[in-house]
Amino acid sequence: MIKLSIVIPAYNIEQYIEKCLMSCLSQDLDKSEYEIIVVDDGSPDQSANIAKRIFQDVSSNIYVIHRENGGLSAARNTGLDKAKGKYVWFIDGDDWIKTNCLKYLTETAFENNLDVLCFGVDYYHTPDHIDQSVSPTQQKEVTMNGKDFIANVDMIPAAWAAIFNREFLLCNNLRFFEGILHEDQEFTPRAYCLAQRIMYTHRHEYVYLQRQGSIMKSNQNSKRCRDLLTVADSLYAFTMQYLQKDDAAKTSMFHRINFTFCQSLAYYDSNAMPLSTYSNKPYYPLFTKGLPCKLAFKYKLVNISLRLYLIVSKLK
Repeated sequence: MIKLSIVIPAYNIEQYIEKCLMSCLSQDLDKSEYEIIVVDDGSPDQSANIAKRIFQDVSSNIYVIHRENGGLSAARNTGLDKAKGKYVWFIDGDDWIKTNCLKYLTETAFENNLDVLCFGVDYYHTPDHIDQSVSPTQQKEVTMNGKDFIANVDMIPAAWAAIFNREFLLCNNLRFFEGILHEDQEFTPRAYCLAQRIMYTHRHEYVYLQRQGSIMKSNQNSKRCRDLLTVADSLYAFTMQYLQKDDAAKTSMFHRINFTFCQSLAYYDSNAMPLSTYSNKPYYPLFTKGLPCKLAFKYKLVNISLRLYLIVSKLK
């Protein structure tokens, strides 16, 4: 039985992919019980060939599949379509996972019949500088429903910080929005909300490499401001459809929409869209109920004047 499918998109990561793949092979779960799917997203470098070299003497549950370049979301969706595991872990090829973590993660997921299992993350700067994600809750490791989870657990919106039940994803048509940046911010809140059984474990099992050349560190302001608004639009539509009667979860989701809206403003480029695009959104003025004073003041300033907010934010 394939318990876990690890999906790794590969594009221009030839310097990093060997470390990622070796971490996935240095595990305490029998190799017959998990598969590794490297999706070559039309990469012009040697990423795919490096993966093939590493995999050639390992096992039959390891694949390199090729597709035309379509971006991270498209590559992940391609891997999900190929996956056979009970659970799926979307891992970025320039990051890595902790040694001997797969047995614990799969056992915890199976024993608790989870739709989603979330965990902590290490942010790797240098060997002497490693930060840890702040535990989003001081609660014991308990199974929750998704709406309670989204209302009470401030989980980072990164797809690689969780493993997902594959059937849960397929049954809920949970796929990555293709063609945009910040796709995780659109995907993970929806997945968490729809889960019937979701848990956070305080163990830190993922290592996120902090590097200047990554997609998230690239300078694409015009695309970022448009894509972040697309994310906010999607989360708003989801909230109106699924969370109308769930006040706590709805409030939490509106806070995420606010955050994404302001992220978009931070990258605002007048050549990309007029400022009126923001004021015409159905979630503007921004929701300010139940926020800490400092955050509420920020969003009230946004509501008073978008131009004033842009001026003030650039003065910081």
